[in-house]
Amino acid sequence: MLVLALTLFPFGWLTKLSSQANAIADVLFPTEAAHAVGHTLIFIALGAALLAAFPALRRRPPVYMAIILSVALGQEGFQLLYKGRGVVLNDLTDIGTDLVAAGLLVALWYMRANDQRLKINDRRPTTKDLSV
Repeated sequence: MLVLALTLFPFGWLTKLSSQANAIADVLFPTEAAHAVGHTLIFIALGAALLAAFPALRRRPPVYMAIILSVALGQEGFQLLYKGRGVVLNDLTDIGTDLVAAGLLVALWYMRANDQRLKINDRRPTTKDLSV
């Protein structure tokens, strides 16, 4: 829940209220590329937390991605409320970055899980091993 709250919190709004928060944001996210890396890390953390807290999502990637999309839309929506403007291209690229990051995480999880299954199958005794 903490990761979800941090993901949805409009930190840009906080930078408008606090010069200290603004200074920190300027150091952490000086460029659009740094902003994209921030989105990537946030949604990897959220995705990992979701997969750890709700193991059933590991077997339901479409549901997992729908949750990620909902959170990404919520995050951008909260930001638009304090910005007082409509959707622009950067908002859509942020959502795309969020989806790619979370999608890569679940793909890596599947690759790792498949690799572990293969290793387990390699260690199982065969009928030839048992007929000694």
